[in-house]
Amino acid sequence: MEKIQMDFVTDWQEEIIKGMRESGIQFPNNLAKDSLIIKYFTYLRKKGLQQPYNVYKSKEFKCPPKLEVGLDKLIKVLENGGDVSPYLGKKIDELTFKDCMFNDWGILHFHLGKVMEKDSQFIERTGPLLFVYFKENNAYLINIFHHEDWTKKEILQTIQNNWSELVEPFKLKGIIGLARECTEGQHKQLRKAGVTVLIELEDEKHTKFSIMPLGMGITASGDSVNDVRNYQHEIKVIYKFEEIVRNNIRYIVDAIKKGNINVPESLEFKLINGENRWYIKEENTNMIFNLI
Repeated sequence: MEKIQMDFVTDWQEEIIKGMRESGIQFPNNLAKDSLIIKYFTYLRKKGLQQPYNVYKSKEFKCPPKLEVGLDKLIKVLENGGDVSPYLGKKIDELTFKDCMFNDWGILHFHLGKVMEKDSQFIERTGPLLFVYFKENNAYLINIFHHEDWTKKEILQTIQNNWSELVEPFKLKGIIGLARECTEGQHKQLRKAGVTVLIELEDEKHTKFSIMPLGMGITASGDSVNDVRNYQHEIKVIYKFEEIVRNNIRYIVDAIKKGNINVPESLEFKLINGENRWYIKEENTNMIFNLI
């Protein structure tokens, strides 16, 4: 029986990191690969898919006159599927920066300047900020808020008042209310400490109910639970790739023999990415195998 060597998780991680470097993304070399890739997943979600969005405003929505031009420009970018990066915070490309509200609640904030800053890739910064929740191809404009409003319960209550279907999946069944609610200041401190906080909202009948955060909350490291789960899902898929190889060794050996190639004593497999799909390469023979 031939010896088998493979470590597809490491191969996958290195491919992801290679793509990050090629994209010009800066990151510290001493960061663990799993932590780095989780942060990269968060980065990709923040940048968006540059797809056209249906834009909806809450009934409470009010925009200061001085921000209306900037708001209209951003809405056009969203509707046309443009790049929203210039409207985001300047630390968007710093993978180690934690956007706590986004990681916790899945809500992004946008600056609404009229023009680009001089010698910058960002729009002019504004004090008031637009808070937006994204779901599939929809952009829900919650309202204009201020810096430091990152834990304001009004944000989530506004979503409930206008688009209760977005909140419904996060309701905690069987829990009517919380014995004690955190203040916004306490919530801010707990969030910084990597603690997920439950929120109490009201429905149209003023009945109280509790929800998990709309962004699935945060981990002790401050990362998004959403992206940690996405990472774990990808790892499970990678392990299935290894299982496919082990279950098809006879087929692989036969394929090598049919190519008039001596079967090596040790089969060394590597996961490689090509044309947006994954393949298996046997390093000693240079033979490529499909995963399907």
